[in-house]
Amino acid sequence: MFVFIERLIVFLIAISVIRSVLRFVQGLGGRIHMQTRGRANHPAAASAGTTMLQQDPVCGTYVAIDASLKTIVNGKVIHFCSPECRDRFRG
Repeated sequence: MFVFIERLIVFLIAISVIRSVLRFVQGLGGRIHMQTRGRANHPAAASAGTTMLQQDPVCGTYVAIDASLKTIVNGKVIHFCSPECRDRFRG
């Protein structure tokens, strides 16, 4: 009887933790999406102290444009998080 109750409590805690992690991850995705979408149309947003992010095409990491390594390919600026990712992209 106690084993069943113990397993039920562990299961409920696990479900709660999973739901909390999913909400946190969804919240991050929304903030990243909001920061990269429509920035040019909202100059007030740029002065609010937020950082515009771009996704590294090699590893998928979001990197601040100010801190990224930039390379121009076919007239388009590509942002990288590290020299290793830049070199893998070129190679």
